[in-house]
Amino acid sequence: MRRRPDVSLRRQVPRTKVAVPGPPADLVSRPRLLAVLDRAAEAAIVFVGAPAGFGKTVLLADWARRRGRGAVAWLSADADDNDDRLFWSAVLEALSRSGRFPDGDPVRFLAVPESPSTDLAFLAELADALDALSEPVVLVLDSAHEITSPEPWRGLRTLMRHQPAGLCLAISSRREPPLPLGRARLADRLVEIGAERLRFTAGEAETLFATADAAIPRHEVAPLVDRTGGWPVGLRLAAASAARHGSLWDFDTGRDSATLAYLTDEVLAPLSAAQRELLRTISVCDDIPPGLAPVLCGRADAEAMLHELSGPSVRAVDSGGSPPHRRVTPLLRTYLRAELQRRAPDRARTLHATAARWFADHDRPAAALLHSVHAGDPGQVGELLRTHAVSLFLAGEHQVLRLALAAVEDRRVAADPLAALISAALSLEAAETSAACLQLAWADAAWPDQPTAELTVLRQLAQSRLAQLDRTPAHAGRAAEQIDEGLATALAGLAAAHRAGALAIRGEREEARRSLEHLLAAAEELGQEFTVAHCLAALAEIACQDGDYPAMDRLARRAGTAQPHQDSPQSFQRAQAAALLAYGALVRGEPAECVTHAKRVGQLLGDAPARAARSLRLFAETLRGAAEFELGGWHSGLRRMRRARRRLGTSRSCPARHAVLCAVLEHRAALRLGAAGQAKEAVRWAAPALAGSGEELLVRARTQLRLGRHHGASSVLRSLAEDEAPMTLPWAAVEATLVGVQAALAAGAPERAARLLDDALRAAEPAGVRFPFVFAPPDLIGFLTSRLGALGGGERCAGEILAVRRGLRTPPMPEPLTERERGVLRLLPTQRSIDEIAEDLTVSPNTVKTHVRGIYAKLAVRSRREAVAIARERGLLDAEVPDFAG
Repeated sequence: MRRRPDVSLRRQVPRTKVAVPGPPADLVSRPRLLAVLDRAAEAAIVFVGAPAGFGKTVLLADWARRRGRGAVAWLSADADDNDDRLFWSAVLEALSRSGRFPDGDPVRFLAVPESPSTDLAFLAELADALDALSEPVVLVLDSAHEITSPEPWRGLRTLMRHQPAGLCLAISSRREPPLPLGRARLADRLVEIGAERLRFTAGEAETLFATADAAIPRHEVAPLVDRTGGWPVGLRLAAASAARHGSLWDFDTGRDSATLAYLTDEVLAPLSAAQRELLRTISVCDDIPPGLAPVLCGRADAEAMLHELSGPSVRAVDSGGSPPHRRVTPLLRTYLRAELQRRAPDRARTLHATAARWFADHDRPAAALLHSVHAGDPGQVGELLRTHAVSLFLAGEHQVLRLALAAVEDRRVAADPLAALISAALSLEAAETSAACLQLAWADAAWPDQPTAELTVLRQLAQSRLAQLDRTPAHAGRAAEQIDEGLATALAGLAAAHRAGALAIRGEREEARRSLEHLLAAAEELGQEFTVAHCLAALAEIACQDGDYPAMDRLARRAGTAQPHQDSPQSFQRAQAAALLAYGALVRGEPAECVTHAKRVGQLLGDAPARAARSLRLFAETLRGAAEFELGGWHSGLRRMRRARRRLGTSRSCPARHAVLCAVLEHRAALRLGAAGQAKEAVRWAAPALAGSGEELLVRARTQLRLGRHHGASSVLRSLAEDEAPMTLPWAAVEATLVGVQAALAAGAPERAARLLDDALRAAEPAGVRFPFVFAPPDLIGFLTSRLGALGGGERCAGEILAVRRGLRTPPMPEPLTERERGVLRLLPTQRSIDEIAEDLTVSPNTVKTHVRGIYAKLAVRSRREAVAIARERGLLDAEVPDFAG
């Protein structure tokens, strides 16, 4: 190679320009993307392309650090690199510092000519040097969009045309570089990572927030990822805002100054004044259908500008659908809208009024109503409500209706029976029965002499829903049957769904299912999303009662995701779906998922006073307590179940199946932990619901087995089989069979135990029932394991059960304290001496010492102080909580 001794012909390059950036404090390493980059060994070019804030530099720097010294040469591009000599001086400096070129290598002395990108000799020497490398080097050109001069790109194209074997060029840029990417794609020598791949997943966002120590609850993470579109810098700004303010309120309302500054400097500043003004103007709308932007902006070229703003290098506007609907990206829209409202509120109202008229003219009543509210036009709001309230209610646009009704004075709502009934219907969907009763009274007071069919059916539906929420099942069934079938209105489908519910109450579930499935299909055809969700929830409940838990789970998931954006945070219908999802998770043996869904029930119900809401809280809290118990929170789980039951009061305040479930789960957990008193209390509480049921015999058999009376347990279970007592909870039949397995094992009858185990597996597999197996005692699991290979059709089910059980890693069940140990433990906080405790209990001091040693061993402590602290933490000294160890 020809050497050029005059190294001074190179331009001076700052060291930071050719150094791999250090990791940020909140680095979230992304293995899924690093794996893509690692596949670039045979690639000629790597292109990481996305607008500002997508983490391009962070990703490439993390990859570079992992590859180690020598494998990567780094160049952070800036506007100075439009100087061709400075650019190539920086390239040579980066390569020299990479470690691939030893001291004395010609590359370290290669001079940069006056016009390096057109100097073929210079480029050939560099290509030869790269070809001679024993191991390739990756040249990272970061922020390549800063290079706008054609000369450096011309030189890079020439260099890459020869594709030196020792070079992989990795580029990060906000726009596609002027390089032969198409040819590299065809040759399968291009690795690409775009904006969609760079968006954070919910899991990556959780890692970010944990690293940044941001006070963002886990249940808020997924919605936040949706609101930001997974934009990495948006999530980092959210984390920083939450850390500063203690919540996301400032960030979500467009009031966080740091976020506003970033959006202004990095997203808006590179745009033209006309583009910025367009974005501010259309930010009043969530959605921009074709034709609206020119009306709002008064510009004939608005659609063309929107097309430019949705390009890959800007991405200020998202585009989708056919015909294409556009919207300003969520975070940018929030801040532009907030700024417009602060700086020009009159203009904001004018834009909303213009949008309202446009949407009304194009048969988009929900959007028209929303913009009329924001425009502060109560007359237009009232007119739209009179025309579209019922159709919007059926379509699930409940949040829009709530905003509209809030914008109308109460006296006007009270004077209008339609507005009052819609208000009542919305209150009932939030289980706010007290407010609904007041609104129904308003409707009655303003009732016309000749009501329309729509008004009549709407009132009947409200009364039926009120009965479902706050009356007995019999009352609810009668109220549903009183809905007039002969009145043909848009409400006919919802009315028929209420009547189908009455069939289910009477036990005619098959007929109810057929009717609901037909109504569901019709409602989907009409776009009546609320009716769809109502039918799905009712079908899920029927599947639950039938013991078809896979169908229950599938239907409940669909019901829970219906109306994703329209409903208020408080929703009884969604709470029902979440409760069934929690139930399904527990039945499948997935306690952690059960806890997640059960928590969601409480969030969706708030403090709603309806009787059904109180019952649903009991249902969800009992499920959560049972799940926590099985996860190893023995004492906290059992306390939660007892507390939920006592808060409800009498078991007659909830449906019988809820009372039975709560008693069966609490009794099971209490017996396992040796809390016989709490087990009896739970059964007494549910006695009216348990009477004559198979579950009543199940709890008796469990109790007999716990007392060591295996013959008594077997006798009770024989009665269950012979009398065919009905099971309220279909999965409990599997539990009863497994109690029989345990009794047979205790009686030394392995053949009978094997026969019963086969029966239990056959019953459990099609219904997806895993709970009684996964959380069975060790002796039963040992027997199941010993039978592997001889289970026939139950082999697969058994394997799944054992795999789930292994994955849980639940700690072993604690040994209960004896009655004497519990008595000594209650006296430890009194500071009495051992002799005084012995005197109180009328035993010898040595006996007390023996009991104290037993307490220390079972509580895993070494001192009296630790024992008292643990006992208080676990509620062992609380009179409201059973006395047992853990």
